[in-house]
This record gives sequence, structure tokens and C-alpha cells, in this order.
Amino acid sequence: MKIGIYCSIDVGTVKDLSVDYIGVDQGVIHLYHQGIIPILAIGDMDSIEDEQILQHLSIQRFSSIKDDTDTALAIQYACKQGYDEIDLYGVTHKRIDHFMAILCLLEKYQNIKITVYDEWNKIYVLQPGEHKIMKEDYHYFSVFAFDESIISLKECHYPLHHYHLKRDDPLCVSNQMNEDHAIIKTTQPILLIQSKS
Repeated sequence: MKIGIYCSIDVGTVKDLSVDYIGVDQGVIHLYHQGIIPILAIGDMDSIEDEQILQHLSIQRFSSIKDDTDTALAIQYACKQGYDEIDLYGVTHKRIDHFMAILCLLEKYQNIKITVYDEWNKIYVLQPGEHKIMKEDYHYFSVFAFDESIISLKECHYPLHHYHLKRDDPLCVSNQMNEDHAIIKTTQPILLIQSKS
């Protein structure tokens, strides 16, 4: 079961209009601008100037002084409701510390299919196994290990065969597909970033 979560940074239109969305703080406004009424508004709402926009919404409001980020709270909510796939928007740009927190959440919830989208990137976790990754409109792809993993890369500019990828190893940054796809095989969960330019 899939849901979308739109957070505070405007990163353009959503990819999937067939699912419900949660608006996190100012993400409520970004959804409204696309004609999407979120099923829930969640967060401290500290960046919404006109709270009239929240008037007819279901709201979970939290103090700005808390242990979890608004995004973490939204993911927790989605998991508790039984969602196992999340499209996540509005979590990149400017605040590198918040983006690092997102990477922590991708690692924490690696058994949930969470895909981060912005104007240039698509970021998600690949589970152990062999995967056919489609190019779509992304020019580059990079992989990073959470834990040590044996990976193989095929159908790409820089192939690898049973390479021991460690967490602190940036070797697999900025690869390119030969045609319209690449094949990635991994023994452990890894982070995949596809980038347009």
C-alpha cells in the first residue's frame, strides 16, 4: 500500500496522482497548489502563515521542541497505518543537516520502499538481490553501502564484478547506463541515487 508525503521544500509536481498524500508543515501548501487535498497535515506548522488552509483538514500538530523531525513523524504515522511504500518530496535543498537526517531515515526504514524525489534526483534503497534499474530521464546513478556489501554493476560505463563496497567507499559515484537500464546486484541493502545532471 502506497502513500505520498510532501514536506516543506517545493520540489515541483508529484509523480503519482493515484495515491493519497500527507502534508508535512508547508508541504500542505505545495499539495494544495497542485490541486491535492492531503488526508492529513502533520508537524509543528511553524511555517504556515495563514492557518485557514488547515481549517478542514485532519491535523496532528506537534510542538517545535521534540525529539523527531516532522518528516520522521510523518513516516512513523504512515508505517503505523500499514503503508509499505512512500513517495517522499520536499526534503532536499538548503539544509544539509535535515537531508542527512533523511538519509538516516532511509537506513532506519530500509524495509519500507521509500523513494525521495526532487527536481534532479531519485533516491531509494535497493534490497539484496539483482535489480534492473531503468534510466528514465536520469543521466547518472551512484550507489553507497550502509554496511559492507558485495556488488556487481552491469550494462553501465563502469562495470564491477563482486566488488566489496564499504560504507566509507565513494567508488560507485557518478556512473552511467550504456542504454536504457543498468543491472545492479547486491548482497546487502544499498543506497541508490539517480540524478538528471
